[in-house]
Amino acid sequence: MFINIDDTDINYEIFGDENSKPLLVLHGWMASINAMAPIWKYFQNSRKVIVLDFPGQGGKSKEPPVSWGVPEYGEMVKHFIEKLGLEKVDVIGHSFGGRVIIYLASKYPEIFDKIVLTDAAGIKPKMTFKKWIRIRSYKMGKFFIKLVTPKDKYEEKINELRKKYGSSDYASISSDVMRETFNKVISLDLSDKLKEIKNPTLLMWGENDIDTPLYMAKKMEREIKDSGLVVLKGAAHFSYIDSPNEYNLIVENFLGGN
Repeated sequence: MFINIDDTDINYEIFGDENSKPLLVLHGWMASINAMAPIWKYFQNSRKVIVLDFPGQGGKSKEPPVSWGVPEYGEMVKHFIEKLGLEKVDVIGHSFGGRVIIYLASKYPEIFDKIVLTDAAGIKPKMTFKKWIRIRSYKMGKFFIKLVTPKDKYEEKINELRKKYGSSDYASISSDVMRETFNKVISLDLSDKLKEIKNPTLLMWGENDIDTPLYMAKKMEREIKDSGLVVLKGAAHFSYIDSPNEYNLIVENFLGGN
């Protein structure tokens, strides 16, 4: 079903018992409601579970009218919660969804009860030499393409360059609005917001996560006052998929009853 928030049509679903305590589940970058199925299918047996597709990403929600950053996505989620008449929701966020939660919880702690950050983004990664070379190569390539390429071939050459030097996330984006959105999202470091989070927070992390490495989780645990970290052995960035039974049982125990 759809709801209009901030001039954007948002696709969302509600599963489970309408009379139970609400649980909001937020997916990662370019994912969708379906990507979070191992979580909402489990918790629909005991909770009212609300899931949505972030605008312009892998689900059915429309693209934002202009490029958004984390604040715009965060404000949209806040308005979504308010429009549905929800109060003090528990919330689970994976990767980008965790990034949005960090922004919201630091600014509006009253909208959430308990928080589960799963392999969450939000801390700007360390710049490696390999990454620096890739970025420099892309910028130089773009400069020379602009100098020598005819207008009718420009976009084709730029796309080839993105595929060669860009991240897989960036290279897969075909929309100018969402490419600009991606750049805004990853350039914002939320490290200074962590200490402002007061809600009880569970950090669920894959031991072998290379997208949001374990050092990020440990930093979050140090900075978020009321937090604890659980590392799932053998799991990677999608820890809730790699270790679904362990993940769901631990999260259920943390969130408590309905």
